[in-house]
Amino acid sequence: MRKAEFVGREKGTRMDISRRDLFKGAAVAGVAAATTAAGFSIKPAFADIPTTPAESGKTLAENPYLNIFDGEVNYLPVKKIDKDWQYLQGDAAFEDREIPEAEIMKTDSCDFLVIGAGICGIMATLKASDEGANVICVEKMSRGRNTWESIGGYGSKAQAESGNVVDPARFADAILRSGYFRALPDVVWSYINNSGETIDYMQEIFDQSDYDIEIYNTTQPETGYDMVTIQAEHKFKITGPVEWNAHLTGMFPMAALTSVAASRSNVDLRHYTAGVQLIQDDSGRVTGAIVKNEEGYYRINASKGVLLATGGYENNFELMKAWMRPEDFSTASLTGPCSGPTGDGHMMGLRVGANMDPMVFNGGFHKTGGRSLSIKSKIMAVAPIVNKRGVRFCNESHQKDCLANAINAQLYFTGGAWYIFDSIVMNGVDEAALKKYFDAEFLYKADTLDQLAETLGLPEGVLPDTIDQWNGYLAMDTPIDPEFRRDLVSINSVVAALTDGKVQAAALPVKEGPFYAMTTRADLLVTVSGLIVNENCQVLDTDGNVIEGLYAGGNTSGGMYSGTYPRHLPSVSVGRAACRIGSER
Repeated sequence: MRKAEFVGREKGTRMDISRRDLFKGAAVAGVAAATTAAGFSIKPAFADIPTTPAESGKTLAENPYLNIFDGEVNYLPVKKIDKDWQYLQGDAAFEDREIPEAEIMKTDSCDFLVIGAGICGIMATLKASDEGANVICVEKMSRGRNTWESIGGYGSKAQAESGNVVDPARFADAILRSGYFRALPDVVWSYINNSGETIDYMQEIFDQSDYDIEIYNTTQPETGYDMVTIQAEHKFKITGPVEWNAHLTGMFPMAALTSVAASRSNVDLRHYTAGVQLIQDDSGRVTGAIVKNEEGYYRINASKGVLLATGGYENNFELMKAWMRPEDFSTASLTGPCSGPTGDGHMMGLRVGANMDPMVFNGGFHKTGGRSLSIKSKIMAVAPIVNKRGVRFCNESHQKDCLANAINAQLYFTGGAWYIFDSIVMNGVDEAALKKYFDAEFLYKADTLDQLAETLGLPEGVLPDTIDQWNGYLAMDTPIDPEFRRDLVSINSVVAALTDGKVQAAALPVKEGPFYAMTTRADLLVTVSGLIVNENCQVLDTDGNVIEGLYAGGNTSGGMYSGTYPRHLPSVSVGRAACRIGSER
């Protein structure tokens, strides 16, 4: 019998989960986000998605969110199925049915099976192979998802070389505090204690590749507004085989990691191969999985365990409806950047009795519209936002996740949110080029604030008063925002550019007509709720017991966040599943 025994939370200690460890290293967390597609439509992304539960399939009362698909959904390769790119609904691989033995073409075997070849799955594959395991890693897409630009962690060699000293207790407190202390402290401490070693290991893998990639520690500006910024971010310097200076560097580390994994004799990396459901023995231990490629179904037996590393479920609308807060689900304007994350790992885990985070946040980023909208970045930096009542409701310069929450709530409870700005923002902008935004009722224009308010359907007289108040804050000798503590003093480069350096402030007044309004919503970037795991990434059932042989990492794993996605803690999402994976021999 295995017994978990807590030893301590000091760096270098760990939980012993078996008499002998198979895997001593860490699997790096799944990706929070890649590049986000953008557009100008303002309707909720999920408005036309059918939400009728499936009537077929096996009903499991304890897991009411499983039977969400009708018929066959396992089509490969995964691709967008909606003509409108906004929806990015992906094809789910999970199937909640008994698959007859006659449909199983063959049986393969390995020591360790990894489902998902993103940043989490590929790192776990590499580490397991280094420990001598024969590993099969399946990925339903043509490639796994990659980190955006950075990875967060504590105690790395790069961090030490930079002289950056991070207090681990302060780091843990910041993570726990951001989740209102609903996160699981053992999971948080596992990430903190093992993330540095994981980052160092990633550098070792880069050094084995044909890519010249260096991980270095960066320093972020303080967030402010009484939010603690932990200097845990590490970025990637790319010098070969290409010189790459843009910040979206994640594709190159992912390519390097994948190339090393593919070169190893004890690794079998299979793309266009999807995990369908888990296999258990009579004791309930997970012993493998049924997978599917374009030829059909087959079984993979895994003697040492299975890792679910399939990312989130931001492209599974039925699953999001079941688990997301209604204001997040019903108001988001855009979906995540990839059609692959459809919650396959979540549903496979739920089917065998796993527990899941009770509260979901969408990982939303505040956005205002399409990349082609040339005024977007200007407006976000300088303008106030009002709701359907015509009043401000938030600090418009707050962290993106905080602002997304505020905007979603206003959209849900009042029915609207708009940036208000004047002609100075539009100087040099060809309005004819923005005609489609005006036609889509995304942008509005009026000669006076009263007329603009009437166009938006705001109460008479309120918007002019709100803007007068806003202008009054900026006209003070020392500008202050007594409502929402927005920083109105710091120098803002956008303000300086718009005013030829004549105004050095953090925002602009709204004075010179014509006046404009731009609708704003939050993007749905990623889901960060997952299957509940312990400090070793072992999946737990609803009674808190380990489901033997089953692990989860990255955005498939839970226990780290609750109701928030802490952007003031840079790259924690990407680094969060640093863990130890143990198994009996």
